[in-house]
Amino acid sequence: MEPYILLVISRTQSLTGRLRDALGNERFIIRWVSSTAQALRLEISPSLLIFDLPPSGGKRNVVRLKGRFACPLLALTRPGQKPPAAVDAFLERSCPASTLAERVETILVDHAPRRIRAGNMTLDVDARRLQINGQVYRLRPIGSRVLAQLMARAGEVVPREELFHRVWHTDDGDSTRALDVHIAYLRRTLEADPHHPKLIRTERGVGYRLVPPPSRQSEGNAV
Repeated sequence: MEPYILLVISRTQSLTGRLRDALGNERFIIRWVSSTAQALRLEISPSLLIFDLPPSGGKRNVVRLKGRFACPLLALTRPGQKPPAAVDAFLERSCPASTLAERVETILVDHAPRRIRAGNMTLDVDARRLQINGQVYRLRPIGSRVLAQLMARAGEVVPREELFHRVWHTDDGDSTRALDVHIAYLRRTLEADPHHPKLIRTERGVGYRLVPPPSRQSEGNAV
């Protein structure tokens, strides 16, 4: 998967450092500018704008940024500050770096303008259409969202609570049983043997990890 480009608009670079520490460098390219005027002069196509709102509110600048870049905008607010209506999401600027990183990843999946790919798997989130080695599956709405989150971090272990929060947008840990139901549905739909899953693997005590299957050509060439 091509790396995501995050364009950070903030008076200082401290926010950029927090993001790099929380997200890592493999899947993200982080660009920083100190003003909206500088951002508007850039010839790039960011995946996400992260705008540290000024005390004045930044409504005019948000409109200009949304008009220039075809991507979602995450606004960082001060306590009690109401963000402009045009923003796609917002967080208080004092939130932990882990919370900021989680929101970034969620927005990127929810607003993905392209299909999500992981190995030889391709998922059209809007159509809920998954293709694996030429075979097509039609998924249920929540099952598609769960799989999208796992595919976006293929090969990594996604903690149960984090996965549940990103799909259901709530921190009600007592309801994570719903996640198990949809994982079981995905395994029944996609796995050759749902009781011994190879695609969606359980990491006991932690969460789930997606391991894309090899292509049929690779299987045929295996010795």
